[in-house]
Amino acid sequence: MKRAGLLSRAAAARAAAALAACVACACAALACRSDAGAPPPPPSDAAAPRPPVDQALPGELAEGVEQAFGLPIPRRMKVRARFSDAVFAVGEIPAERVANYVRTRVLAGNVETGPAKTIFSRATVKSAPQRMIRIEVVSRAHVSELVVRDETRPPPERGLSVEERWRRNGLTPDGKVLDPTRLE
Repeated sequence: MKRAGLLSRAAAARAAAALAACVACACAALACRSDAGAPPPPPSDAAAPRPPVDQALPGELAEGVEQAFGLPIPRRMKVRARFSDAVFAVGEIPAERVANYVRTRVLAGNVETGPAKTIFSRATVKSAPQRMIRIEVVSRAHVSELVVRDETRPPPERGLSVEERWRRNGLTPDGKVLDPTRLE
């Protein structure tokens, strides 16, 4: 009996040692586990959508960095003159392609098309509708000229009477000139 008690204590000690070894191995395995088997985390910019690749259609013009009253000037055209109310650009591009470029970017009240000139009158740029502009695409020998004019009217002054408005324009309320010597 004494011997049976010793065997059971020895068996219990071995079982406890085996259990401790298993727990130690499991803890070591969890602590030493590397992330090599796990899938890599997504890159930080993967969540942001990537811009589409610029694929222009044949004959389509790309936008440049310069603008004329909200209208982007085609990349292959150069601004030759810039004034407070007009921008002039030229480029070696067929006038038809420039007119098609403008047509896709503006809403025009009237479009006049001819063999040498296309005019977009009472137009607004789709991306900047607060301005009223007039655009002319003129065909010259081997080059095209793009003329963009700002025709936006200034807002009327508030608080003026009808007579005061006429006087500020140099006229009497019945339409006669106030000072005939100032006519030029």
